[in-house]
Amino acid sequence: MMDIGREIFWNVKDTGAQWISYAFMVITFIILIVGLKKRYAMWKIGKPASFNFKERLGERIGYFIANGIFHKSILREAFPGWMHFFIFWGFLILSIGTGLVAFQADFTDLFFKVKFLKGDFYLVFSFLLDLAGLMAIIGILMAIFRRYVTKPTRLDNKPDDAIVLVWILVVLVTGFLAEGVRIANFMADPNYVYEKWSFVGWATAYIFAGIPKESIEVTHKVFWYFHMVISFGLLMYIVYSRLLHIITSSLNMMFRGVEDVPAGERGAIAPIADFENAEEFGVNGIEGFTWRQIFDLDACTRCGRCQDLCPAYNTEKPLSPKQFIQDLKAEWERHCNGVKNEDGMIDTAIKEDTLWSCTACLACQVNCPVSIPTFDKNIEMRRYLTLTLSKTTSDTKLLFKNLQKNSNPYGMGKKERLGWTEGLDIKNAAEHEVEYLYWVGCVASLDDRNRKVARSFATILNQAGVSFGILGQDEACCGDPARRCGNEEQYLGTAESNVELLKELGIKKIITTCPHCYTTLKKEYAQIGGSFEVYHQSEFIWKLISEGKLKVNPDLEGKVTFHDPCYLGRANGIFDAPRNVVEKASKGTFQEMGRNHNRSFCCGGGGGGMWMEEHHKRINHARIDEAIEISASTVVTACPYCLIMMEDAIKDKEKVETMKALDLSEIVVKGL
Repeated sequence: MMDIGREIFWNVKDTGAQWISYAFMVITFIILIVGLKKRYAMWKIGKPASFNFKERLGERIGYFIANGIFHKSILREAFPGWMHFFIFWGFLILSIGTGLVAFQADFTDLFFKVKFLKGDFYLVFSFLLDLAGLMAIIGILMAIFRRYVTKPTRLDNKPDDAIVLVWILVVLVTGFLAEGVRIANFMADPNYVYEKWSFVGWATAYIFAGIPKESIEVTHKVFWYFHMVISFGLLMYIVYSRLLHIITSSLNMMFRGVEDVPAGERGAIAPIADFENAEEFGVNGIEGFTWRQIFDLDACTRCGRCQDLCPAYNTEKPLSPKQFIQDLKAEWERHCNGVKNEDGMIDTAIKEDTLWSCTACLACQVNCPVSIPTFDKNIEMRRYLTLTLSKTTSDTKLLFKNLQKNSNPYGMGKKERLGWTEGLDIKNAAEHEVEYLYWVGCVASLDDRNRKVARSFATILNQAGVSFGILGQDEACCGDPARRCGNEEQYLGTAESNVELLKELGIKKIITTCPHCYTTLKKEYAQIGGSFEVYHQSEFIWKLISEGKLKVNPDLEGKVTFHDPCYLGRANGIFDAPRNVVEKASKGTFQEMGRNHNRSFCCGGGGGGMWMEEHHKRINHARIDEAIEISASTVVTACPYCLIMMEDAIKDKEKVETMKALDLSEIVVKGL
């Protein structure tokens, strides 16, 4: 029996195929380098970014392997996930196989007369390559079916999409046809029965069975050369088409993937560099973004997953995160092609209403398979409106005025901050030495409904014997509303004053019931020298229960569900602790709403939304509809914004007789 293997360049060697392929390889390499060099110059029109590639490199590589190679984030949706998985892994295996063939032909065989593609290794090699090619074809057909038959609304079709899909399909099919013709030449010889391991090629060979040998050789040459030319052509096309995402999306996961690990800073806003000396604030021209933000734009694949969970898009606001990124990308490409926008992007490329529609919920970033954030670009444009143009909405003007005058969004007097403490034994942290500061927050201090939450949480702390105190009249807004509405100047004034006070009092540990305060105190105060050990109530209550310092008897009846606050869950990864507390406090049944954990739907209060009038369909109505759908009798949450929004929605939907909204602290107090 003959040696198991095959002759590389069979039937085409006499035509100089090997040297012709070298020529195409060089041309392809040159075209790719020229294209990437041009793209690199386009990325670098942005400002420098404070990005250290070596920082936490291991974590970012791990993130890329999990999500870029093994598709963890992409497979969150089954059909498009497996579609992309088949295409990616199909081509990855084919590329490795082609590389091994080239290594043997151009190195081991050429210089040492050594062939390693033989025997059992060749059989497995042949099977895997055919399997990979078949996987890739299935993936491409799935993509064509999805894009042009089922047509999800989140997808938009451009000519480039069709060109790429058809081109790839032709490359794959012609590869199998060339293989099939080659096998057809030998399939009648029992010595070559091992070619059945190339199962797709073997099946394809039957198409050409019975054709005269001369015709087979000519047909093979036609298919082989056609396949080679269009394959190299596809490689050349990468940097000039949507296929560029093979490079940009992969690198984006490496650059930004670290934000999706527990040690990351997701949810925190980057400060304005050299605030004191800046001539203007924020961004109105595309070159005002950093090169990293511009790279984000180029990494977008237009998959539309970002808008699926966007509260603004899903309630008919003028914001689609996908369109927002694509509009900025179009502005960037126009700029790089010499078409300067002298009027700036705001109200030309991006409308003001679009900017103010965002709730900063981070759903777009978390749901994006390649970790592209949207709000970091939105906030820069809000900053330009607010600080450079002094142009903002009537609602935010009132917000800024109240914050300036009384250090809270309501404009209420400082004495009102103590109204909720009546009858409770609570120390003032400025007068007594305490282990923990309870940062009450503006809403829990001044909103009648949330004052009940503050009382409940203080009762829990007293019951557990926790040494804590409050700032009382000395507490001011943490600065979250001002910062997320673009008023960095007001935020800095408030935050720096707060940090100074906390340091002066020797405060090291802080607990708060508000996820927005939690994120600001924990992540953003660190930017200005305020490093504190910060706990959210859900973490702290569960800690007390776990340590046996708090015993909770299940008292909550009926069907219970939990609404994940965006700045507790998505921003800080706190999902289990509040659910553990709910389970301890409930004697009824617990059921998740359709969208939960990282895919939870926003209440509409973040990003300044709590202080702005909402138009079109209300976001909190869309959220409470999910609780109504599962017939929940109690919606538990752990955020003052969310509690207000959920209660308002219950009233608006006329469900007060059958449904109520409660804070985590309130359900725990019921069971003490």
